[in-house]
Amino acid sequence: MTESTLHHDVAGMFAGAARAHHEATGGANPGWAHWYAQHLVDDLNTALGSDLTRDALADWLVDADRRYQEESPSESWPKAYAHWILAERTPE
Repeated sequence: MTESTLHHDVAGMFAGAARAHHEATGGANPGWAHWYAQHLVDDLNTALGSDLTRDALADWLVDADRRYQEESPSESWPKAYAHWILAERTPE
């Protein structure tokens, strides 16, 4: 699998989790990071060959959200998160 394909797949996982979260909670949820982590951890670990725990992923999501708000990148948050999580697993 190419890095581009992996990026696309991981961004799709984040976008799919957002749709599922909205359907399950109506959108607003103070525990969103834990909900997303529960929903994503197995698929992300498989795709990335990692061993993230749900709690570690929830913490990472909170940090990624803070970073996205601070940096305001031009790409959608699922694409930005995919870029960041892939960069963190691969030394540059």
